[in-house]
Amino acid sequence: MSAAGIYVHIPFCRSKCAYCDFVSVCEGEDKQKEYVAALLREINTGRKIFDGEADTLYMGGGTPSCLYKGAVKEIADALRSAFGLCLNEFTAECNPDTFDDEKAKELKEAGVTRISLGVQSLSDKALAAAGRRHDAFTAKEALKRAVRCSFDVSADMMLGLEGQSEEDVKEFVSFVSGEGIDHVSAYMLKVEAGTPLAKRVEQGLILPSDDDCARFYDVAYGALEENGYRRYETSNFCRNGKICLHNIKYWTMADYLAFGVSAHGKIRKHRYYNISDVNGYISSVMTGTHGYVTEEELTDEEELAETLMLGLRLEDGIDVGTIESRYGVDFKNRYSSALKKCAPYILFDGRTLKIKPEFALVANSVIAEFI
Repeated sequence: MSAAGIYVHIPFCRSKCAYCDFVSVCEGEDKQKEYVAALLREINTGRKIFDGEADTLYMGGGTPSCLYKGAVKEIADALRSAFGLCLNEFTAECNPDTFDDEKAKELKEAGVTRISLGVQSLSDKALAAAGRRHDAFTAKEALKRAVRCSFDVSADMMLGLEGQSEEDVKEFVSFVSGEGIDHVSAYMLKVEAGTPLAKRVEQGLILPSDDDCARFYDVAYGALEENGYRRYETSNFCRNGKICLHNIKYWTMADYLAFGVSAHGKIRKHRYYNISDVNGYISSVMTGTHGYVTEEELTDEEELAETLMLGLRLEDGIDVGTIESRYGVDFKNRYSSALKKCAPYILFDGRTLKIKPEFALVANSVIAEFI
C-alpha cells in the first residue's frame, strides 16, 4: 500500500473574509491552546484506524500561521511520534499578514517545506472588497520572504472578485512568475449562502459575470503558460515539476488521514467526517470519544464514480488499465455510451481518458455528463 497523506485543520483566523464559509473562528491564545490539546489527543488515538506510513502533511484552515508560537511544531512532533512519517512535503497555509520573518523561521524549524499563501489578488481594491486583512504590498513582501527562506511556494489567486479586471490577473501572474513562485492555484469565487458577500449580493452588489470569470481564467491560463507553468489540474498550475504532492492524493483516491474540526479522512474504503463545531470537537475529543461524527464504507460503485470524477480533473486524465484492474471492469464496454456522448469534449486512445484542454473550465459539467 502506498504512503498516505495527513491533513490537519486549523480553524483560527484573525478575521473572517466576506466570502468565507469554511469552519473558522476568531479566538485568542487560550482557545487555541485548548484546541491544540484536543488535536494532540486525537492524533495519539489515530493509530487505531491506521498503521501505515505517511509521506505528505498539509496544515490548512483557517490560518495555521496565526497559531501561537510553537504550536505547529507541537502538532508536527505529535504526528511524527504517532505515525511513520517520511515526509516528501509539509505544507502550511499562511495569510500574508501573518507570515513575517519570525513566523517563517518558526515554520522552517517545525519542518515545513512548502508555504501556500492566500494572496487572492494583488489589487488593493479587490482585496479590500473581499475583506482581506492584507494589501498588495504585504502580499508581495510575503511571497518574496517565502522564496528567500527557501520554501517551495504556492500562491492562491481568486477569480471573480468585486472590481477585478483582466489587468489585475495579468499583473498577478507577472509578479509571481518573476519572483520564482513555481505553483499557482486559480480558483473561481463562489458566493456561499450565509456569508457577508451573499448578503451584499442579495442587496444588489454586482460581481463579475460568469463570462467575465471565464475570460479571467483564460487570461490567467494564457499568461501562466507563457511563463512556463503547466496546468496539471483544473485549478492548479506549476513549473519545474512543483506539483502539490498532498493534493494529488485526493485526486487519485489515495489514503489520507484527517485531524481537527470539520476534517474529512479516507482509509481504503472507510471515510469519516469530523465534527464541524470547534467547541463540540474539543468536548468530544477531550471526554474520551473521537472527533468524528459520521462514517461510511464506500461501495465499489461509489469508489469507481469518485475515481472518475476526481481523476478527470487532472490534465493527464485517467489510466484505463488501472481502473480495469482495480475495479474488475471492461472500461470501453461499460462506458461505451458515455464515451460516445462525451466524444466532443474528451480524448480517449484506449489507454488514457482525459478532458480536452479547451474544456477544462467546464470540466465538472463534462464529468457529470460522463458519469
